[in-house]
Amino acid sequence: MDASYTYKWSCVRSEAEWTPRDGAQLVSFKGRLFLLGGWNSYPEVLAAGSSSQVCSQVWSSEDGASWSLATVAPWTGRHCMGAVVHDDFLWVVGAENPDPDDVWRSADGVEWELVTDDVPWNDRANHLVTVFDGSIWVMGGQTGAPSQSQFVEDVAAGKKSSPAPPPLRDVWRSDDGVHWRLVTDNAPCFPRGMITGANGGIPILHGRMWILGGGYVGENATTLSSLKYDLQEQPRLQARLYYNDVWSSADGQVWERHLEEAPWAARSYLDVATWDDKLWVLGGHCGVAENAAEVGNDGNRNDVWYSADGENWHELPHTPWSLRHACGVFQHRGALFLAAGSAVRISEEEVAKSRADHKYSPEHVWLPGDVWRLDAVRGGQS
Repeated sequence: MDASYTYKWSCVRSEAEWTPRDGAQLVSFKGRLFLLGGWNSYPEVLAAGSSSQVCSQVWSSEDGASWSLATVAPWTGRHCMGAVVHDDFLWVVGAENPDPDDVWRSADGVEWELVTDDVPWNDRANHLVTVFDGSIWVMGGQTGAPSQSQFVEDVAAGKKSSPAPPPLRDVWRSDDGVHWRLVTDNAPCFPRGMITGANGGIPILHGRMWILGGGYVGENATTLSSLKYDLQEQPRLQARLYYNDVWSSADGQVWERHLEEAPWAARSYLDVATWDDKLWVLGGHCGVAENAAEVGNDGNRNDVWYSADGENWHELPHTPWSLRHACGVFQHRGALFLAAGSAVRISEEEVAKSRADHKYSPEHVWLPGDVWRLDAVRGGQS
């Protein structure tokens, strides 16, 4: 049987107790799954008083099917933060939304303590966090990218964008979350970020940290999704960058590029993981859509790829879960679990209205928050 047919998806829960959200982090800790934080409001462009609704909820489950609210944590609501397991604690490191770069930890997922709110690395969003070689690592990301409303207001007013801040190419490590050591300030795989998934968005395989794809908001660009806008009319949106290269490092200082272009499409807010002795790439956001149907799905993907060495990739066909990005992914009880993610639907009529009037906030539908698991089927039928 072909290797691509030795894995099987199953829906654990079609509509979980938590509200639909993206950017929530999924972690297996002390025999339970924890879903932390998330953003549960689709951004409304130029809507008066609109804001991203990020939360600090922590949900818990033994099997991914039945969930209970463990706590509302004392850390501020956040989206796409680092969430990792280290030294018998569950850690939350930084956030994508504009909050102080802080570090928290918990021995049970319920009671949380602030480890530090005075880290030495620069304020940043979209950064990558992992655990490797006995340390917590923070690297990449960026700072100062214009927000969605600021960008569109500036375009409408004919204003020039502010100069891009210096790119972040630094790599840091810490054994305790308090004391941080700069490993390098010029890693060649950066600047980039916008990678989520197991182990903080940097999978570990063969004694190496791996960086798979991701994205970057380049000069004169914005964090705003470009999908509802005509690039011919808004050329500044072309500066949003998407990658599909593959890098790895055994020490965080020396990085090797294995592929300049992987066979999977360039994307940001993809989920990555190490499971079954393989690297995995799942879903993500593909950038500018070419037709109304893609725009209506917010440019999301649901293709799944795996590799045993980072260089030879295979696609797992027939993904049953909907198009999405910024999911929660983690290995638990021998399976790979996937939960939540940005999965919205916008009709072609609403897309057309949005293209005609950039101030128009299209009606949209969040799909229910669901949970899936991937199992290895050895010699069986998928």
